[in-house]
Amino acid sequence: MKKLSKKLNLAPTASLFLKVVIVAGLVGLWVYAFFFAPSGNPDRIENGEWIEKAELVCSQALDEISLLPLAKESRTPADRADVIAQGTRVLEKMKTNLIKLPLDSEKDKFNTVSWLSDWDTYLEDRRNHVKRLRELGDIQPLLTATDNGKSVMERMNGFARVNDLESCIDLGDF
Repeated sequence: MKKLSKKLNLAPTASLFLKVVIVAGLVGLWVYAFFFAPSGNPDRIENGEWIEKAELVCSQALDEISLLPLAKESRTPADRADVIAQGTRVLEKMKTNLIKLPLDSEKDKFNTVSWLSDWDTYLEDRRNHVKRLRELGDIQPLLTATDNGKSVMERMNGFARVNDLESCIDLGDF
């Protein structure tokens, strides 16, 4: 009988200990989240000068593209392909100019290299769309998907928005 009562007495102690550990863990988690965890978006570029220059590069590309006729108003798929190809060349030049902008931080370099890699994929999608328009006629563009099933364009645009690069958001011109 004594053994049974000892077991019963241990159960409330273990239960109390478990509750204290859980509460302490939750309190510790929130203290870390509010006072010690890094704040802000991890995709945010820290170099404000780079952001200003990148926005200028993208804005100049938008100005060039605005001089082109609207692809959606083209009479034939071949005409539409020509306009999209012209816009793609402008965007390729824009990307080349963005690559030339210097960055110091390894985090910023990693983020921009990833973003520009998405631009490579997007530009290839545009070139493929031009080719398909010329071969197959009026068809919808095919955009490369990321690992989570979104288009690479969504990820590119998300990075641009986080960094206030409104002129670097996809034009939606094809």
